[in-house]
Amino acid sequence: MLLDRRFAALFWCQGFAAFNDNFLKSALTVLLLYRHGPAATPLVALAGGVFIAPFVFLSGLGGELADRTDKARMASILKLIEIAAAAVAVAGFLLNAVPILFAALFAFGLLAALFSPVKYGILPELLHSDELPQANALIDFATFLAILAGTALGAALGATHPLLLAFLVMLAGLASFAASTRIPRHGAAQPGLIIRANLAASSAALIRILRTSPALWRAALVSSWFWFAGITALTLLAPLVKLQLHRGPHAVTLGLALFSLGIGAGSFLAARLMRGRLTLAPALPGSIALGALMLLLGLAVGQSDLSFALVLALLFAIAAAGGLIAVPSLALVQALAPTNARARAVAGANVLNALAMIVASVALALLLHARVTPSAMIAGFGGATLLISVLWAVRR
Repeated sequence: MLLDRRFAALFWCQGFAAFNDNFLKSALTVLLLYRHGPAATPLVALAGGVFIAPFVFLSGLGGELADRTDKARMASILKLIEIAAAAVAVAGFLLNAVPILFAALFAFGLLAALFSPVKYGILPELLHSDELPQANALIDFATFLAILAGTALGAALGATHPLLLAFLVMLAGLASFAASTRIPRHGAAQPGLIIRANLAASSAALIRILRTSPALWRAALVSSWFWFAGITALTLLAPLVKLQLHRGPHAVTLGLALFSLGIGAGSFLAARLMRGRLTLAPALPGSIALGALMLLLGLAVGQSDLSFALVLALLFAIAAAGGLIAVPSLALVQALAPTNARARAVAGANVLNALAMIVASVALALLLHARVTPSAMIAGFGGATLLISVLWAVRR
């Protein structure tokens, strides 16, 4: 599929964009955590919230614009604007200014909120329905590899190479724009769609689209649970490694590497299990495994004889379980949404995902501020996930 012109340009466009998003967020995380010490730990969670917040308010606008205009053309416009946001990030890196980097992170989040309905809404226009699981697996894997690459480079370069950081963020922006110009155009899904000025009403309308079908609504909720779990694991990884396992930035990078590979393994396993069929079947065992493994990891940390290799193995397995949840849920949202409202349905799922991640980010920031240990939070989330999974299994 990476050689297929229908998919390749979109894949590279979103891949470079995801790199930039996570490069900036991860570089800021490392800067806060390893230069300002444990007191800055709540700001690590806040950085995630700053990036995600625009998804709540702008997903409706993004979905409406994507259905009203040609999605490929909209992608090119957004990626062109993103180059200007990259210039703000360049200034932040060169001046070593955390407030400017936070502003750039918010701008990247705003553009990502508008782009997400495009990249996921256009997939059913570019591909056949039986190709959607594999395409989503590739995009999920690329996204988490972008997190890995961004974190690795941010940790390796840090504040000692601001020029190189600035160069990379601008280069990725230009590469994303270049790829966007190659995405095939299929015209607008609903050219006469009226764009709502009231962003809150627009977001509420997206949720109503999801509620038109019980299966569509269920898939969107399952997708949100994956992102709640994902932001929890990624937010707690660096504090866990630094504060409880007493290891440096390279250990964080290694943990993210295993996490990224685990997401890829779980995503491709889900696509293989689905065999082109649109079903949530892999998500339930994935959720049960996710809860059990996070509970095990949380309880294991603090044991005097705990091996870091075991921690890495558990991170890989947790991520693989997440991949089993992510791929079927998103593929179902794409396939079950009405043709003329597909981007808005994806945007509605984005609103739910963003709300889930904001709730997780705020809760984690408060708990970290209250000095609750990362391992205790991981164990608590694992136990809650197991309980929800059992209730899900009983009610099926």
